[in-house]
Amino acid sequence: MRFDPQARRICSPRWTGDLMATTQFSDGFPILVVGEASLQDLNRRLQKKGAPALPMDRFRPNLVLSGLEAYEEDYLDTLSFGPAGREVVLRLVKPCARCPVPGIDQQTGLRDADWPDEPLDTMAVYRANERVGGGLTFGQNAIVVQGWGNLLAVGQDVAGELAF
Repeated sequence: MRFDPQARRICSPRWTGDLMATTQFSDGFPILVVGEASLQDLNRRLQKKGAPALPMDRFRPNLVLSGLEAYEEDYLDTLSFGPAGREVVLRLVKPCARCPVPGIDQQTGLRDADWPDEPLDTMAVYRANERVGGGLTFGQNAIVVQGWGNLLAVGQDVAGELAF
């Protein structure tokens, strides 16, 4: 598959402000950022009630960050990767309101028959976010603000700035 090079899908300026960003096949923003500790926390909650843990790929992130506290990505404004002159800077612009897809096994296309409404049932207890109309959020949508065409690599160091 490919995206028509002439077509431009503009990300919502409600979230990007004065920054114009585009996306192609993703839902609304080009990058989804999730912290490893956030998934670990969710999995602890799931397993505490007897539900199975979920792998990270169920949430379809583009970037997975280690070294953060659970849900600390919710408070980041920017992430900077790479050396000066070749750095990539991302702005985290919108909490990702989750649909039921993380509850579907990507290998089988099926939900767990014993836990058909997970992980949303568990997230409903603590992840409702008024910024997105009460949606259950997990991860942060991001846009590139500097370094288009530069590369990111697994294991690359990252510096984050908190939002104020």
